[in-house]
Amino acid sequence: MKIQALCLSVLLLIGLNSCKKDTGGTLTLHFKAFYDGQSLRMFDTKPFTNPEQVQFTHLSFMVSDLQLLDQSAKVNLKDVELVDLSFDDANSADGGYTITIDNLPAKSYSGLSFGIGVPADMNSKKPADYPSSSPLSNSSYYWVAWDSFIFMKTEGRIDTIGNGSFDTGFAFHTGTDNLYRIVMANIPILIEDGKNKNIDIDLDYKKVLDGIDIKSNPQNHNPKDSLQIKVLVQNLSNALTLVQ
Repeated sequence: MKIQALCLSVLLLIGLNSCKKDTGGTLTLHFKAFYDGQSLRMFDTKPFTNPEQVQFTHLSFMVSDLQLLDQSAKVNLKDVELVDLSFDDANSADGGYTITIDNLPAKSYSGLSFGIGVPADMNSKKPADYPSSSPLSNSSYYWVAWDSFIFMKTEGRIDTIGNGSFDTGFAFHTGTDNLYRIVMANIPILIEDGKNKNIDIDLDYKKVLDGIDIKSNPQNHNPKDSLQIKVLVQNLSNALTLVQ
């Protein structure tokens, strides 16, 4: 009888283990705004081109085709997300904008990729073509003159003489298919069952604005005048940092 009971216990244990399903892992991405390596809040006063000072009032951008990379395939995480970094308190700025993806296959991935902006197939449509649950339904992120969604908004004001007056507002908005950029980070990312993997994606706006003369050209509302925003987009590769 003891032998039979032992055998039954072993069989029950095997049965329970065989029924247990892997829950998958979680990936949490924290998008954060920085300026010269320091966490950035809206209305913080930062040095710009001497004697100028700058304050930011709104920072946001579209992230699309968010994927985990694998040697044999890609795992799609998000089609499109509006990342808004316009935080005016320290705790929110330090935490950043968070995207969480659950139930990911547990394994080691070779990297992460995403677009900044809206890919051409999605950009060919209008806000009315998307459901209200999509960030692309937001008409304030569509530029009729450019026949394009707005990919990135960088807005603020500049003190042109260094006396604290902040006399000039600025607004740099990117858009159109030729300014869509794909960011690819070839770094090992381990997703484990039942665990959360955190990755910080830091964007340094001092580097974003490097080489841009805000005082002379504070806005870019003319579709033919795209030099400033081309420089801004080219700066993105140096301004982004991924931290595990």
